[in-house]
Amino acid sequence: MRKSGVTAVLAIAALCAFASPAFAQTKDRWRVLYEQDKPQIYTYRDALDHRENYWFFTYTITNPGEETVPILTDLMMYVEVGKDLQNDVRKVDPDPTKSKRADVTKAEVLKFGRFVSNVVVPKDVEYKIIAYHAKIGNRSEGIINESIEEFKKGFTEEPAQEWAQGWHKGDRWYLNPREMRMQKHIKPGQKLMGMAIFRDVDPRARRIEVHVSGLYDIFRIEQYTEDETKLVYENRVLKKVYEYPGDEFEREKDVLYERKSEWVIKPIGPVASKETLGALVMSLVNRLKMEEEWEKQQVPAPDRDKARAKENLNSLDMNIAGRIVQQATGVNFGYDTDKTTLENQAAIWRIHEWWLKWKSKLVFNEATGRFAVNDELLPGEVKDPK
Repeated sequence: MRKSGVTAVLAIAALCAFASPAFAQTKDRWRVLYEQDKPQIYTYRDALDHRENYWFFTYTITNPGEETVPILTDLMMYVEVGKDLQNDVRKVDPDPTKSKRADVTKAEVLKFGRFVSNVVVPKDVEYKIIAYHAKIGNRSEGIINESIEEFKKGFTEEPAQEWAQGWHKGDRWYLNPREMRMQKHIKPGQKLMGMAIFRDVDPRARRIEVHVSGLYDIFRIEQYTEDETKLVYENRVLKKVYEYPGDEFEREKDVLYERKSEWVIKPIGPVASKETLGALVMSLVNRLKMEEEWEKQQVPAPDRDKARAKENLNSLDMNIAGRIVQQATGVNFGYDTDKTTLENQAAIWRIHEWWLKWKSKLVFNEATGRFAVNDELLPGEVKDPK
């Protein structure tokens, strides 16, 4: 299955649903610690003196736990302006002119807004912003680029005393969204610095919010009865709110005030469809078959990487699929998210065998949030004497 198909399947597991009643948490969820500096503007000038404003900030994620966890961090910037956007075809609200304009309880500045993604910008722009932030711009371009590449590679040894404040061997700096995703996992005690860059931010913005998801495990296991647990899917989103005084002119000279930080819990729907579960299983099997074929033909590692990129295959997506299958069924197939697809070969074939054997008898238990095997005989079915 191509990545687009896998992504669509995983997206089904993230549909909004009603909040569940509160129960005691029975299993610790992994989490990563998050810190960021204040967003600021950088004006990029090209060789022809064309100028473009970019918003950026650096952030760090740290794994305080004792297990390696996947990197799922996703950042968005939400920008709110005034009623000038009421006819904007790209507006977030599908029909703000009817529902929001008449809402007298809502301030005019909060009635319209837009989400902006953290993007991978051209390398020249990215490196200029990093040089500006790291204050290394007074050197030759070659030395600056070399320094930035060393930042991105990270500390191969324990850092010197002047860099040792909270940084250790294996930590990396200034990772863009692609590099952060390619990192895949964050080890216990590891710390990674990312660079978030946003373009096309409306200069008239008065209120800016940074939304950060993927800092907590989406699976929350609650005690349902004395003997049973319930699986709940939820995304904890950190929201940091900033406000600008004044008008949009000379915005880079204005002071951005941080108003508050808060957690927003967004319940998401469970994998309640057998079609979804089956698609996840087959995505694992199809990826494994490709890896087995490449291994059989002894395809060199660089060629395998090119083939994976061509097929839009991503190890992180596969590991998420394997973990969802195990959590949604309550069956431990031995799938290890720290290992590659080939290393999980036996576990994936166990998942496939289990699916073929029980898929016709699987029912979704809304109380526990998991699939269970219904052993009751169907009409006309004969019990297996074995």
